[in-house]
Amino acid sequence: MYEPDLVIVDCRFALGRPDAGREAYAASHIPGAVFLDLEADLSAPVREHGGRHPLPAPEQLAARLGRAGIGNATRVVAYDDQGGMYAARLWWLLRWLGHDDVYVMDGGFAAWQAGGFPVTDAQRTAVPAAFVPNVRDELVADVDQVRRALGDPGVLLVDSREASRYAGAQEPIDAKAGHIPGAVNRFWKDVLDDQGRWKTEAALREQLAPVIRALDDGRDAVVYCGSGVSACPNVLALYRLGYPQAKLYAGSWSDWISFSENPIATGE
Repeated sequence: MYEPDLVIVDCRFALGRPDAGREAYAASHIPGAVFLDLEADLSAPVREHGGRHPLPAPEQLAARLGRAGIGNATRVVAYDDQGGMYAARLWWLLRWLGHDDVYVMDGGFAAWQAGGFPVTDAQRTAVPAAFVPNVRDELVADVDQVRRALGDPGVLLVDSREASRYAGAQEPIDAKAGHIPGAVNRFWKDVLDDQGRWKTEAALREQLAPVIRALDDGRDAVVYCGSGVSACPNVLALYRLGYPQAKLYAGSWSDWISFSENPIATGE
């Protein structure tokens, strides 16, 4: 069924394999879906600072979205095959640009296939649309804001990486191990159940209880990960629970450690 105001976006990606997502899309995808690549479309080129997946310039991102057929009045549904991590990046980017009519498909491509729904290798010809960004600066934090948050009781930093990376016991990706001092650890995959679906709201409230308490107390929450991607499911979970004000430290750990003077903590 063709719905002219709906764009489905395939966001599949694999770290270290830059062509994997596009190849997976070319082989098989949800009918009518367009493809957006994390690094080529949803990030700016890597520089000295800004992290491994820097935020794209709003105007450039808006132009790319427009070429994919996404306008200000478009409904967007995003999916991937990594628990919603990359789809949530697109969800957050659209909200950052002032667009709220965007959703992440629960269970992603695997759930679509398991449901017996059709797939195709036919690529949609996108009809370009006009996307005018209305940037919400209040949704993003930069390194200076995070520095000011150190020791500030009014701000809670939330590290979304797995516990071993948070503790500094291992670091398979970035040049330095550890976490930003004072941050609490809430691994992003813990928003999912054993089947890879999103947990119930009650379970999410339990998982994110320290963050929710901080927000209920009027504090700010700044969520980060390695490069500003896997933090997005935690931000999405908070949004789902009625806390749209959580900020994303877009540069995240890979940006933080690019400044030699920034302190690093290890351990639990």
